[in-house]
Amino acid sequence: MKTMVSKACGLLVVLVIWATHAMAQSSGLVDEWPMGRVYLATGDSISGKITYHRSEDLVRILKPDGSVVAYAPVAVRGFEAIDNEGRYRRVFVTQRWNFGNDYSDFLAPAFFEQIVIGKYGLLKRETMTRRDISRDPMYRNPYYPYGYGGYPMGGPMYVDQRLENFFILLPNGKVKELRNVKKDLELIYGKKSGAMKEYVRQNKLKYTSLPDLAKIVSYLGAISQPEVKTTSVDL
Repeated sequence: MKTMVSKACGLLVVLVIWATHAMAQSSGLVDEWPMGRVYLATGDSISGKITYHRSEDLVRILKPDGSVVAYAPVAVRGFEAIDNEGRYRRVFVTQRWNFGNDYSDFLAPAFFEQIVIGKYGLLKRETMTRRDISRDPMYRNPYYPYGYGGYPMGGPMYVDQRLENFFILLPNGKVKELRNVKKDLELIYGKKSGAMKEYVRQNKLKYTSLPDLAKIVSYLGAISQPEVKTTSVDL
């Protein structure tokens, strides 16, 4: 009996480890594309299947000959990823960043997805967070809605969720994170923040929408262009 219990416990441990590993594989910050090209800092480029490990900031390429190579941002100028039918292309670039430590002058290379190109660029990175969904209505028991501590019966239930983090590439080459998108954009716009607010209002834009945010950043670049002076010549 004791042996059977030990075997059962051992099997349970194996199943738990397997389930945890499977969950990590399915919910991790890993993206794959069947086609793409990596542009190296040396000036060379490599084509093949692209795998981007976001947490490690590592891009891996499966070349047509079956060999695999991986690169960190320090060795890469950027890379592009394309779907099977070439319907869309996502571009990632390497920029030097303080990794959120505003009190440090230390900058290290990191991958960013390029959303807007211009005098002011819009960049994006993705991170993972854990969210408690046990309080959501669909998970509540209609007869015993709350258990101990205000949680539904069974306690909290966490799921992994991707978060989009946006950044502005300033004209001086520095990368600034938009922690509070509206407030930070007002500071970046400076004296032209009134024009930004009017542009947002007239076009019914939302700071939480990526397409709208791209328009707002593009607008900043447009109104920040220096005026072209011309002279008239009498003929």
